[in-house]
Amino acid sequence: MNNFCNKDTSFLTTTTANKKPLGLILVETGLISISQVELALQEQKECGLKIGEILVLHGWIKQETVDFFADKWLKLVQQPEKKPLLYYFKEAALLDEDQIAILTKLQQFQQKKVRFHNLATERGYIKRRTVDFFLANLFNIYNPQAISLVKPFEIFKKYSKGETDFRKSDLRQAPLMGVTLKNVNLSGSNCRKINFNSANLSNSSFIQVNLSRADLSKAILTQVNFTQSRFKKANLQDAHLERANFTKALLKEANLTGAYLLKADFSDACLEGAQLPSEYSYDVYYNKNTRFDINFDPQQASWIRKD
Repeated sequence: MNNFCNKDTSFLTTTTANKKPLGLILVETGLISISQVELALQEQKECGLKIGEILVLHGWIKQETVDFFADKWLKLVQQPEKKPLLYYFKEAALLDEDQIAILTKLQQFQQKKVRFHNLATERGYIKRRTVDFFLANLFNIYNPQAISLVKPFEIFKKYSKGETDFRKSDLRQAPLMGVTLKNVNLSGSNCRKINFNSANLSNSSFIQVNLSRADLSKAILTQVNFTQSRFKKANLQDAHLERANFTKALLKEANLTGAYLLKADFSDACLEGAQLPSEYSYDVYYNKNTRFDINFDPQQASWIRKD
């Protein structure tokens, strides 16, 4: 990447003043992930390339697509007369001529009328999230289940500048797979159904956080403080939880199979219905108030009672 350096220290290219940064637009369309933006930000500190340029160099997105959203998108959104959705997909280099030809033939053979963009998502040419983005911004047709990524994007923008206090954030269902957010404070946040798969959140504070149905599988959660947090039906499979603090946490029906729990503390926690291995070869702590599933015996599992 250093071969392309030109010392431009701007954080993200914006399509126009006071509008969404290009990086956020690309994340909201589902064309790139937040973890890819995170990596691009790290590389941007070493070389001054714009975010879009770095993403293209990695091969994560086409240059034509970056140019479309950087140069044309705002004008197209503001135009009162809108064109068919296919026009925008083609302009953004999201569909090529061969794919359009295939979809056109498929559409002709459908017994019931199927919209072109639905066929495109069924064939895997375009993500549903990408279609939802175009429909919402061009035609004011909104998917009520669509997830806003503005808040997580703002967090990474601030985190890249050294900020770590993100208490009481709304991160429900945010796709934050593989991200790094070490030493942050997300206490009091709503992270229900968040996807932290393979994320690194070590040494962070997650006190009184709603993590119900969250995916924390394979995440690095060393010395994270989860005091009084909710993990109902959360997936913690194969997570690294060394010295994690689960005091008074609710872990009903959580999946902890394969999780590394060396010196993790479950004092006063509820583990009813949780999936736990029957034996441990290292120290895991609990106390007299810790509640377990009827089929799990902490003494037989070699857990250590603190009181």
